[in-house]
Amino acid sequence: MRISHLAPLCCFVLIGSVQGRDRLKVPDGGFNRHPSKTSEVTPNASITDNEVPELRSLRMPPDASLSKTVAISEPPRPEHFEPAAWFGLASVDIRKVEGERGRVTLSLRVPGERRPFVSTELRVEAEDEPERLYLHVPAEQLAELRGKSVLIEVATKGTATVLIDDLELLRFPDAPSRALLGKANGHLGPDLLASGSLGFTAITEHRHHAFQIHGLVDGGAAARAGMKVGDVVIAIEDEPLPRSSIEPGWDWFRASHEACLGRAIEAALVTRKRTVTLTVRRADKTVRLPLTLRFPEAFGEGFPMEGALADALREDLVHWTATHQKTNGGWSGTNAVNPALGGLALLSTRDPRHGDAIERCVDFLLATNPKPSEMTGLAYWTIAFQGMFFAEYFLATRDRRVIPWMEEALAWLPTTTHECKWGMQAFGHGPDGLPYDAKSLIAPAAHLLVFDALARKCGIDAKVWEHIEPYVVHTWSDPSDGKGHGGMGYNASYKDQAEFWSRSGLIALATALRGEHGTMRERLCVIMAERHPWMLNSHAYGEPGGALGLVGLAVAHRESFDEVMPQWRWKFLNAWEPGYGLRYSTAHMGAPYMGEDVIVNLAYTLVTSIPSGGLVMTGGEAERWLR
Repeated sequence: MRISHLAPLCCFVLIGSVQGRDRLKVPDGGFNRHPSKTSEVTPNASITDNEVPELRSLRMPPDASLSKTVAISEPPRPEHFEPAAWFGLASVDIRKVEGERGRVTLSLRVPGERRPFVSTELRVEAEDEPERLYLHVPAEQLAELRGKSVLIEVATKGTATVLIDDLELLRFPDAPSRALLGKANGHLGPDLLASGSLGFTAITEHRHHAFQIHGLVDGGAAARAGMKVGDVVIAIEDEPLPRSSIEPGWDWFRASHEACLGRAIEAALVTRKRTVTLTVRRADKTVRLPLTLRFPEAFGEGFPMEGALADALREDLVHWTATHQKTNGGWSGTNAVNPALGGLALLSTRDPRHGDAIERCVDFLLATNPKPSEMTGLAYWTIAFQGMFFAEYFLATRDRRVIPWMEEALAWLPTTTHECKWGMQAFGHGPDGLPYDAKSLIAPAAHLLVFDALARKCGIDAKVWEHIEPYVVHTWSDPSDGKGHGGMGYNASYKDQAEFWSRSGLIALATALRGEHGTMRERLCVIMAERHPWMLNSHAYGEPGGALGLVGLAVAHRESFDEVMPQWRWKFLNAWEPGYGLRYSTAHMGAPYMGEDVIVNLAYTLVTSIPSGGLVMTGGEAERWLR
């Protein structure tokens, strides 16, 4: 059984009325999955505080009670945020296992007082389906309890024996704010959750049963259905939400609230249903809202890479990229990455109508970073992205004005490395030295190696790979020794299986473009296919790291890419706002300085060019098409 103390912010709603009842059916309670972990409360006994075992479920016979002390801490006070009120919400999952009928009471009581200050009751009848019982704690009562403790209690009466699970007391604000969002780089939220197809943004939290609406898109599905900012979503298609995970991995991929939304949208399209129904709590009411989907084409199995619906998605991505270019030729967000990424996105179309925009991007980057050999700080990231763009631009145009820049960069780069801890040459973030006690890191180098491989196709005698090859091989988790997992490590001392995605995909891409290191490439692709739910967890680089890893996987091992992409349909269907593009949700290892909508629209324009081979780095041929 899980008993949760009040979290700093809780977007879990516990309702006072659903069709006249304080409960919802739970199709698959936790006690169903862990029957062997059931503990029992003795009849006519009361269990309190630390006597409660930390188990998934607890067996309660008639006339038994359980209480848990919960401290009501002060709510968080981020800068520039002061909600008018915080609501308290309690819930418990219940399933009858024996007996004819009975009652289960859920209540909150101040220690030392006999009467609860708020309570609700569930009558247990003959049916065997689990139900979730909810209890709403008004804001004024919760405010009086700040800094104190309360008892959350469950009691049984009658003849029925029940299993209970997930007893908890949580809270959420009357109006959510982005000020409550957690740091996007490796923290467990709260996270921004956006649904482009349903037309809202929300705040979601780790291990909570609901999420709260933060913003609405004008004219979007949610606004048209009557949803309001502050509504708390408790069910999708009449099924209560599971505990969300925002931690990278299979739990997030299968049961995050983002995944629940996306999978409901996918199921609706597969069955040719045009609505997805969300159940929300609004003040003292519960409301079912059918949200109408407005996709421009019928769903097909090839989505998001092939078919009419995929073509419509790509059209929106390209349009977003073209219309959000700034007059100076760049895009919003960091100039270290986004202008070059935007230029690559336009090049991936192979559409001469974007020629002027591409030229403006070239001009902007040549003016912004005219001398790569004079760059300092985090220079390698900028050089890598700008170099990839210039190489693809030359291959598409044969315009030699970018060649001197590439030649200077590639001649200078090997002179800027330092000897790492293991006695081999390595790149850091820039030419100023190696981080992490000279262990350094592979990520900037992985991008430089793709630039190096593309430059060779431009006729430049690039030697970056040869210069740091020992470091690359040493960083790889080589499975031939029986211990390695096949992914690319952070460095040789940290060969993890959680943040590997982008660096593994980029190294695989570089080896594919070079036609070398086939064994390494194959093993990199194996772990990417096996552990793709960690796609958005590349260190400090969830996006565009997710997209760049996909590009690498597609070019290095297309069969694995074709296997992985259909499993992510839900992500694209949820994020896509038809007529606009993709809406950004917090990545597991986000890089918010790169922007939100801007980074996903630019990056996934590259990914959606893979079927047509729009770039050499997305599997296309080196052909001059832009004059």
